[in-house]
Amino acid sequence: MAEDICSTCLITTRSLTTVTNMENKCATSNAGTCTKCLAVDPECGWCTQEDFMGEATQSRRCDTVFNLIKKGCQSDFIENPMNSITTSSDHEANMQVTPGKVSIHLRPGGKTSFMLKIRPLEKYPVDLYYLVDVSASMHNNIEKLNSVGFDLSKKMANISLDFRLGFGSYVDKTVSPYISTHPGRIHNQCSDYNLDCMPPHGYIHVLSLTDNIADFKNAVNKQKISGNIDTPEGGFDAMLQAAVCQSHIGWRKEAKRLLLVMTDQTSHLALDSKLGGIVIPNDGNCHLKDNIYIKATSMEHPSLGQLSEKLIDNNINVIFAVQGHQFDWYKDLLPLLPGTVAKQIESQAANLNDLVIEAYRKLISEVKIQVDNQLKDLYFNITAICPDGSRNTGMEGCKNVRYDEEVLFNVSIAMKGCTTTGGQNKLGKVYGKYCEMDNFSCPYHHGILCAGNGECEAGKCKCFNGWEGEHCQCSSSAKHCINSKGQICSGRGHCVCGKCECTDPRSFGRLCEYCPNCNNACDENWSCVHCHHSNNVSQIILDQCKTSCTYMMQYSDKTSECFSDPNYFRIFIIILIVTFLIGLLNVLIIRQIILQWNNNKIKSPADYRVSSTKKMPMTRKSLAVQALQRGRKPKLQSLKPEDERGPDFNCFFDNSDICSKEKNLGNAVLLLWV
Repeated sequence: MAEDICSTCLITTRSLTTVTNMENKCATSNAGTCTKCLAVDPECGWCTQEDFMGEATQSRRCDTVFNLIKKGCQSDFIENPMNSITTSSDHEANMQVTPGKVSIHLRPGGKTSFMLKIRPLEKYPVDLYYLVDVSASMHNNIEKLNSVGFDLSKKMANISLDFRLGFGSYVDKTVSPYISTHPGRIHNQCSDYNLDCMPPHGYIHVLSLTDNIADFKNAVNKQKISGNIDTPEGGFDAMLQAAVCQSHIGWRKEAKRLLLVMTDQTSHLALDSKLGGIVIPNDGNCHLKDNIYIKATSMEHPSLGQLSEKLIDNNINVIFAVQGHQFDWYKDLLPLLPGTVAKQIESQAANLNDLVIEAYRKLISEVKIQVDNQLKDLYFNITAICPDGSRNTGMEGCKNVRYDEEVLFNVSIAMKGCTTTGGQNKLGKVYGKYCEMDNFSCPYHHGILCAGNGECEAGKCKCFNGWEGEHCQCSSSAKHCINSKGQICSGRGHCVCGKCECTDPRSFGRLCEYCPNCNNACDENWSCVHCHHSNNVSQIILDQCKTSCTYMMQYSDKTSECFSDPNYFRIFIIILIVTFLIGLLNVLIIRQIILQWNNNKIKSPADYRVSSTKKMPMTRKSLAVQALQRGRKPKLQSLKPEDERGPDFNCFFDNSDICSKEKNLGNAVLLLWV
């Protein structure tokens, strides 16, 4: 009896034909086990008969089924797993996809195919969320919404089993140059229209999806218009929030999700917000607080690619209802936003109900297939066969399909190899009291269960050490998030899945390194001050210092090491004392030189003072004679005895108060006689 037990990979049914030795891959493979034999080719079989061919080597047991029987192996002892396709036997009257479940078994190298039939349902549950531009120019269209709810619900009853309505409004980012920030207009942007408007806002979620049409009507009746000053609006900001904030909006998993965007202007695109000083890229997450979008003034508009991704991920179909000449702008966007349609609103939105019905029918008339979570070594080829006889790829699908028509998809599957080891291609272990649990129904990453970095427990991946994430696909190491200073995400975020998620809304960049509006370096590093006092803090704070303030701690440690050495401290004190003494000596020398120079200067003018005093009367008489000779009458003024002298030249180089007075007196006497 052969010791090896064969695996049960899927196979393809083959007719028994004779194969020559030159073409017989099975016989020439030298496969020594059943598993290796069956992996060679779908034609190969393995004989488990104990006395097969006497003392022949194990590899002789691998051959085509026809040859094994011809060599004497009984058919009951031949392992040759057959290709099989099992489909569910449910045939519900309103089944949209048949078969609803397909189970396929393939061997390495095997191929098989089956037909999938899709019939659009006549009536889907529908969630319709109105996202309305409430700028002043949309005043008439908003009034039309008052009568939309009831009329539309009546019309939708013919094409939907369950219809719900919701409502939200948007204008633009509430910063200049998008709105007027003048104090007189900040709360009422519509003064030019002589209207009382509500303050401008980025996006407000007004009413969650409900089947109570009266609630919808009341919400619309209470809605006021607002305004801004530039032409484009913040529509893409609001669309992304309406798509990703599923719990706020109330999107149902089983319903057809429609997002109706009503506007008469274009929308701002990514990078436009830099005009208002907003430079942080949109993160694509929900940011509603009390039903108000709180990141309108700090986060950029989303890009078209980002918006498209979020709409697809959340199964949102968009209907652009546009009034005016901007309709063509939105029409050009349709190839970039899959699952969207654009319709033109007539004057005062008279055709709004018919527009919604028409757009909805167009959306449900498109049928296409895509393959998610494709497994390694498993290849799909899907061809759509449309009711009109045309053939397209599965992703292109068919359009204009009526609810009473079927679309066929030919699905071909090929298996290149069997990646399991150990002799079995079983999925895993089923366990539990009622066999309700298993260790293989967990997320796959690139075709590998839990990315090969964890174990599957109760439907969730339990990651090994060093790995994290829903699929265990992320390394928990922060080495890719550390900047040149040793900080994780520049101290402004957390490292998630090897990438920085910035927690400071002002920062951006791969390492959150860019923050134009952040505080100065002193304020940024203030949180690291406690890291310099490592002896007095808890272990939790020390761990935080090691991640966010590594470079600060290294600098602090090196400095403390230098001054902790007594020799360095002694040298520092000696240098300080010597420097002080040299400076003091220089001061004393300079002072002595100045005193000596002043003494010499005072002694010389003192000798001259006596002679000048004796000649003073002659000087006054001479001046009087000269004045008479020139024919001028002298104007003599009496002088005090102490003034009967010329200027004191002893004060020529002296700027004291007394000398200054004497200088002025001498000048006055001379000017009197000249």
